Amino acid sequence: MESAAQDIQAEGIQPPTRVSGDPKYKWKVMFSVIFGTFMVILDATAVNVALPTLQHVFKATVDQVDGTLTAYVLALGIVTPLAGFLSERFGIKRIYLISLGLFVAGSILCAFAPSLAFLVAFRALQGLGGGMIGPLGISLLFGAFSEKERGLAFGVYGIPLVVAPASGPVLGGYFVQYLDWRYIFFINVPIGIAGIIMGSLWLREQRRGTAARLDIPGVLLSTISFGTLLYAIQRGSSDGWTSPRILTLFAIGLLTFVAFIVTELRVRDPLLDLRLFTRRTYTFANFVGWVSVIALFGAEFLLPIYLQILRGRTPLEAGLLVLPLAISSGIVVPLAGVFYNRIGGRWLIVAGSLLLAINTWELAHLTLDTPYTTVLIIVAIRGVALGLILQTTLTTALAGLQPQQLPRASSLLTATRNVFQSFGIAMLGTILTNQFNAYQNAASSDLHNPLTALGKQFSQLVQTLLQRGLPPLAAQKAAIGQLLGPLVPQHFMQGLNDAYLVTFWLAIATALLAFTLPGRVRAKPDEEQKA
Repeated sequence: MESAAQDIQAEGIQPPTRVSGDPKYKWKVMFSVIFGTFMVILDATAVNVALPTLQHVFKATVDQVDGTLTAYVLALGIVTPLAGFLSERFGIKRIYLISLGLFVAGSILCAFAPSLAFLVAFRALQGLGGGMIGPLGISLLFGAFSEKERGLAFGVYGIPLVVAPASGPVLGGYFVQYLDWRYIFFINVPIGIAGIIMGSLWLREQRRGTAARLDIPGVLLSTISFGTLLYAIQRGSSDGWTSPRILTLFAIGLLTFVAFIVTELRVRDPLLDLRLFTRRTYTFANFVGWVSVIALFGAEFLLPIYLQILRGRTPLEAGLLVLPLAISSGIVVPLAGVFYNRIGGRWLIVAGSLLLAINTWELAHLTLDTPYTTVLIIVAIRGVALGLILQTTLTTALAGLQPQQLPRASSLLTATRNVFQSFGIAMLGTILTNQFNAYQNAASSDLHNPLTALGKQFSQLVQTLLQRGLPPLAAQKAAIGQLLGPLVPQHFMQGLNDAYLVTFWLAIATALLAFTLPGRVRAKPDEEQKA
């Protein structure tokens, strides 16, 4: 494969260079990027808490309210692959600030949305801005910090990435419970404006130039493939994974994805540079990242369900119980960055994955009366695992790349992680639902089998109710309710435990895959052996 540097030289374009002369510039970039990233992640998690309230306010069904999530995820998945090209074509600072502006504008419009249809449309506008903030922020940081400094830099950058997901439910729960759901979107406005002001004053433009060409076939195929796959994943659990609609969407998504891969490998200036996967470290770090994202964030989706549905906690209380995750991970992430500079990513990810596996095993054995202090400890330990894994896989994947490769490399990394994160949440939600139904059906079957203990209780209870004068049909219905009703929370808890067991094995897989990564930072990363 020709190197990106050779491509740029052939096109007569100067690659972006790290800004020198101002030792404080790299930290100005850091603070500018942190504001944008924190805002996007905070909003995404805060909105999830407000879904029941939105359903009540707009008198909508669950599926209709889910459109606010689906529209955001689809817009985010479609625009993320474009971030690399747009930054090269028009300048990374300009596109980053435009992205912040789109997200802030979308937030203001969401807050004033007069109907659910408008809210869904404005959430899509948020997604168009939010989808580019992440990969562009990563590129800005890699361009500002030297190779030896990137471990610490991404450790600091990782603080909002782990604090925001845990803070969002707390703020969202407070707004929904004590103020108004519209404040969930208003909170983005001052944060976003501060990010725009800092970015305008502090960031310096680095562009590849006008010679960057738009890969139109790649744009069309990525839009169709990522859009249909994400939509199918979002709707699969509600519509049914084997429904004709979902199967058709998956077929279209997979076929266009294959066509996208073939196209990207043939064009000179691809939308997403899939040739990066010929680099051994980039490939394996992405694999580790995909598996760990499912294990980490898919499981985080389950814990609020446990706390609110099974334990009866309010959204605010559930958010506060998850808050130790943010505190512990916020402490560990910068420390992991320091150790990354010394020992590399392998042992940090192995340690984090094993800790995650142990922690998930504990989550898989939660009960309906587990003490809240135990839950707090489990969540705090999970934060340590999150701090060791999340940013380390990202830093490892991008290590050794040329500056001009970073925008498209980070876009590729972010786009694929979005898909796997959505898939992980949908998969675990489906496992929970299917296992719950299986336990319910098994209990119902036992109920009508006089040879089982439950069947004997049913027969005795029916006879008792008949003796009290109830009609036979009413006696049977009453007996079913009395016997199966108390089992519903138990079966839901069992389904939750089964879903957590899946993430346990994914954590083990992450630890094993981590051994394929470099053990320490290489002195000459550009000489990395290709797969």
